[in-house]
Amino acid sequence: MSSVMQASMSDQLLWIETLLKGTIGLIMIFLPITASRLAGFPHGNTTFWPRLFGVALVGMAGAFAIEGYNLAGGAIQAKGLGLGGAVIINLTAILSLFGTLIFSGVATRRGKLFIWLLILLLLFLALFEIGQIGN
Repeated sequence: MSSVMQASMSDQLLWIETLLKGTIGLIMIFLPITASRLAGFPHGNTTFWPRLFGVALVGMAGAFAIEGYNLAGGAIQAKGLGLGGAVIINLTAILSLFGTLIFSGVATRRGKLFIWLLILLLLFLALFEIGQIGN
């Protein structure tokens, strides 16, 4: 593959990370209890922790967007969060979600399905990102 094609794939992966984490983050900020209910998770009638999680996701999305903008030839001099950081975040999230399935026992079938779908999505993204690191 040419270096232009590889940079393009890295750029696309960073934008996928930006959209995924940004969208989920905004949903968690503005609709924390509704999002938890729809996903089949316990919510405890508190909005603090889901919103804090949403803010962290939006922050990650912003860092991915800056890095994607730099790869696309943007004029921003700051560095964002690259593919290596995305892999670590995704693998950590996978382990945390898997631990949630094993140790805390999500009560609803919908919640278990949602977690498995997230695990598969994040694993798929991490594998693509690992393949692009260093190219």
